Amino acid sequence: MNLIHFQGLNCYHDCLITLANFFGLDYISAFSRLWAEGNLRYDPICQVFLSRRLPETLESMGMVLAPPCVTKEEREIAWMNTPSSGYIIAGMDACQIPWTPLYQLLHGPHYFIVQKKPADPQLCFDPTYGFHDQTLTAQELVVHAFVLIPIHTVEISTPYREESEALLTQAQEVVKVHSKTSRHFLAQANACIQEPGENALLPAKFADALLTGRYLYRHFLEQRKIPVESASLFFRKSYYEDWLAVKNGFYKAALLKGNCTPFDEACSRFVDLLDQETAFARQVLSERKSYGFHHQI
Repeated sequence: MNLIHFQGLNCYHDCLITLANFFGLDYISAFSRLWAEGNLRYDPICQVFLSRRLPETLESMGMVLAPPCVTKEEREIAWMNTPSSGYIIAGMDACQIPWTPLYQLLHGPHYFIVQKKPADPQLCFDPTYGFHDQTLTAQELVVHAFVLIPIHTVEISTPYREESEALLTQAQEVVKVHSKTSRHFLAQANACIQEPGENALLPAKFADALLTGRYLYRHFLEQRKIPVESASLFFRKSYYEDWLAVKNGFYKAALLKGNCTPFDEACSRFVDLLDQETAFARQVLSERKSYGFHHQI
């Protein structure tokens, strides 16, 4: 199994993409719709925002994720029903995973891949850390994992086809939805930042998820060999630095609740970035012919 990890993938998405590649799917296509995505899914287990489109696209290619099994009873049933040599994505506290740098040191959620064997030990793969052939027992997985997600493939009657003009179609969607994304985010961020505890961190986590989506979209553009001049925004170092500043600004705002300046500055930068992306999308649309959209990408 070729373990895949690069900028923009977290440990959960590392597992998804590694398995998609192992199953022979064109996972690069799954990144082609991430620029315009603003309706992210909040994962209460790990308390992060995740792409909805990424697993949806993989499923349209034939890779099916079972509903997360979070209770001990659900995990037992999921394990029992997984066939020998079947694959499961497991989430576990890194403090309890022997091969991670955090083992017996720090707590934190971490995902890895398990291939079920007829008897213990069970075979584990960790794309994030690049480890093959690690092992845990079935008992350890069922008892200590906070979630097990069985994965299987199905035959698709209508093969998935990547949009032939993905940059153009994303630009069209950006023009339509970015203003709505901006308004909705600002309203939610203003409410969250006033709340105690983890809720105050949600704006920063949302911004971080948008940033990682843009890293993956750039990866798509690079792998499809889209000319830099055609998608110049995504190849500017300063563009990602600005997104990182937005994320860090919201983290700072969550820590300095009595000081409105960091929050206001982060909101202003966030709006400016979406406005910048919308302006670039309009440029893409207005210069369609010069960008060579008559060619399929």
